[in-house]
Amino acid sequence: MNLPSANDSRPEATRSTRAAERLVLAGAAIAIAGSAWLVDPFAEAAFDAPKRAAVLGGAALGALGLARDGTAPHWRRWSRGARAIAACLLLLVGWWFVAALASPHADVAWPAFRRSLLFLLLLPIGASRALDGRGGRLLLGLFALACASNALLSLAQFGGLELPFEVAQIGGRFKTGALLGNEGYVSLACAMLGAAGAAIAACATQPRARMLGAAALAVAIATIAANRQATSAAALLVAAVVVVALRCDARRFVVLVFAALALVATSALVPPLRAASWERLPLGVDGYQRLTTYRLGAWAAALDMAAARPWTGYGPGTYGAEQQVHRFDVEIATRARFVHPLGATFVYAHEDWLQLAAEAGWPALLLALAAAGALLHGLLRLARGAADVERAVLLALLATGMVAALAWFPMQIPLTASALLLATGRAWRLLAGEATR
Repeated sequence: MNLPSANDSRPEATRSTRAAERLVLAGAAIAIAGSAWLVDPFAEAAFDAPKRAAVLGGAALGALGLARDGTAPHWRRWSRGARAIAACLLLLVGWWFVAALASPHADVAWPAFRRSLLFLLLLPIGASRALDGRGGRLLLGLFALACASNALLSLAQFGGLELPFEVAQIGGRFKTGALLGNEGYVSLACAMLGAAGAAIAACATQPRARMLGAAALAVAIATIAANRQATSAAALLVAAVVVVALRCDARRFVVLVFAALALVATSALVPPLRAASWERLPLGVDGYQRLTTYRLGAWAAALDMAAARPWTGYGPGTYGAEQQVHRFDVEIATRARFVHPLGATFVYAHEDWLQLAAEAGWPALLLALAAAGALLHGLLRLARGAADVERAVLLALLATGMVAALAWFPMQIPLTASALLLATGRAWRLLAGEATR
């Protein structure tokens, strides 16, 4: 993570540094733009393959810019919280490597591990000084444009428009996936767009910026409503509550919101708590299946995978290879059927936190939760009043991603994963105390 050096005052160093920063910013822009707009009608995975390639290429280009800069990180200057978060993330990457090493599906785990390392390069890219000031604003504008364009195209498809090329969309219930291939993906991106828009509308001082933020929020709400996506709506609602609490300087209320979410999630995960709470409600398995749009089987499989290999899981990217067997095991043990709609498959657990435990064990999940909690706490501590737009936007984006990850998989979708990793890196830089406006 490249932080300013005293030697950068030399003219040649300044020119070299600026060129490196442009390279870093270009890599981040390629990741965002490519993951939003690239489609290859001739590829087997027409939506996913070109988007992942764009993110990997953009991350590699940005990493080249970081290496070209060559400034060593001054870790002793970082705040205590920033050092703790960096330590958690480094340990998480190390544990991810151990999970790949111990995986019974090496042919799946190692390619997934290598791809994830390239994706994770977006963290130091987001934490670089290239995103200070104008660079960060340009990247946020590009992300907003990427989300808004897909949202408007999705609304047009809702009204009857058809894409000018024939491609198979990635699952979904409606043909309103725009250039992302699935209406759920569009809605998740819109939840992040709406969260950023709400933060800008509430905290910006310039009327034009507030109007743009309100317009982004309106487009996001309309798209989520048209696509009937409850998870995205819930994530946007939590983000809006966070923004309002920041605007009213009620940061303790934000802590209470996340504590309540953690309590609800824990009560569903821990069998004795689940038996005393969720299982006492009169819904039954079929009722919960309808309520969660048939996610129970996917979640049960992920839990069973984590229970079977609690330390290292089954390895990166192995959920799809293992979930069917473990779902059947849970059905036999509980004497309940977790049926899917006809033709539906669950390649992902539809719960990013649980999928991490299934693929890398409980220690990996605890490290991720510790890093996320420390990041949110640090941002809340730094947020000062209504005019602190950048921190409000980052808090809103990260809150949206963390809540959406409870019932979807934003870290598996190229556009939302890229934006969340860049936002995480940027938030870390603010906590480290090295960012300039």
